[in-house]
Order: sequence, then structure tokens, then C-alpha cells
Amino acid sequence: MEVATEGDEGSDSHRIEEVWVYTETDVLGAFPLPADIPLSPEQLGSTATLTLLGGIRANAVSATRQPYPFYEALPTTMTLEYGGRDTLNLTVGYTDQTQVILAEDFESANRFEVGSTSTAEVVRTEDPEWIFEGEGSGLIELSSEQQVLIASTNEQQYDLSSSGPVWLEMNYSCTQAFAVGLAAANASNSSRIPILVLNPTDGDWKKIYLDLSPVIRTTPDATHYELILEAFYDNSQEVTHIALDNFKLLRYP
Repeated sequence: MEVATEGDEGSDSHRIEEVWVYTETDVLGAFPLPADIPLSPEQLGSTATLTLLGGIRANAVSATRQPYPFYEALPTTMTLEYGGRDTLNLTVGYTDQTQVILAEDFESANRFEVGSTSTAEVVRTEDPEWIFEGEGSGLIELSSEQQVLIASTNEQQYDLSSSGPVWLEMNYSCTQAFAVGLAAANASNSSRIPILVLNPTDGDWKKIYLDLSPVIRTTPDATHYELILEAFYDNSQEVTHIALDNFKLLRYP
């Protein structure tokens, strides 16, 4: 199962790990991809109408696998016979109601600014060693001289209010742990809320789907939000690295 995005929806990178399969009356189950899905003509009839949904790991936790609320459902009608076999190569997009906010893809700019107590910074790099895709990615270097990173998408003021789901997508590769979260603010107050600590990836690029809805629900007085990054040098190497790309905020208005 692949993802196709429109021009204003950013990267088509994804981490769909399973397909959720529904009949018109029941849930057949969730199947890790690539999946062999058994369908019984005796139970479903000679023609079955199925709905297929792309499944992800919410917050990078295996126990929170679920259909991603912004990927469209794929209705599929199949003719069933015993011993028959069909192969489906599926492509999904975002639903028509999804609002995609391209927070930062580092292609031409870098919206992350550091705080006064930060001794490290987020820089835009064109070094192929640290680029996920496109022309640039974000890079953080931590060392004994640059031990603290406190950064945010300064003055972006994202409106994330919604009665539905609100999520963050991003790609990352890191040799030490770092935290991602939100700064919730209004005219008089601002609070930084680290949400998830991401562990080292051993040089691999990974995709994260982070559910922001609990934070949005518990900050009803906030009029806008900013993305935040925090990291503290762990002394595991002389220089540790955090590479970042394709920050996207998604919500239903």
C-alpha cells in the first residue's frame, strides 16, 4: 500500500504497516503488509464488498496500531471462489476533508529558532549524508560544547483547534534521543509540552505519526501552537546527530 499526495500536501513518505479489512457488517481484522487475507465465499458470498484502511503505529508504539484517520478508505468489490487469488497494489491519499499544514520541509527555509538557553541549533543542510529526500533536511549536532537544544517554529502560530483528530507527521534519523512536542500559547501565556521522546534509529530514517489530540483537548485556552524540539547531549559519541524532515500537521477543521 502506497501513498499519493497532491502538490500542496507535501511528501508522500509513509509508514503504513498493515491493512484493516472491513465487510459491510463486520471487521475481518488487521493484517501486516504484505498481507495474505483469507476470504470465505461461504461466509461472504460469491461477491464481497470490502473496505480497506491503511494502518499505522500511533506515537511509534506497537500496542497502539490503528487505521490512520486521514488516509482515505478504499472500497473494493471482489468476486470470490474457493482457491481463487487476487493481488491488490493499493494507493491511498488524504481524505478530502483533511487540512494539511506544511510546517517545515527544509527545502528552501528553516522555521526552527532556538531559545536563549540553547547551546545547539537546528540548521538546514544540503549534505547528502543527512538528507531524507529533496534538496535539504534539518540537522542538529550535540557535543560537549553544544549540550542543549531548545527550539521551536518561532512565530508560526498554527491554529490546531478541532473537534476531530489532530496529528503530526515527520521523518527523522538520530544517534541519540530527542523530544518533540507543542508550545501552547495565547495572548498572555505560553507553555512548552514535550509529548514524545524518540530513541536512536541506528542510522535509519523513520516515519512518526504523533497524535496531538490529547494536548489540544487539555489546552482549551490556547489560541495557537508551535512545534518544539528538545534534546540534551547524552555523551554516547563525541558528536551526536539528529536529522529531521517533512513536518506536517493534519486536522479536520
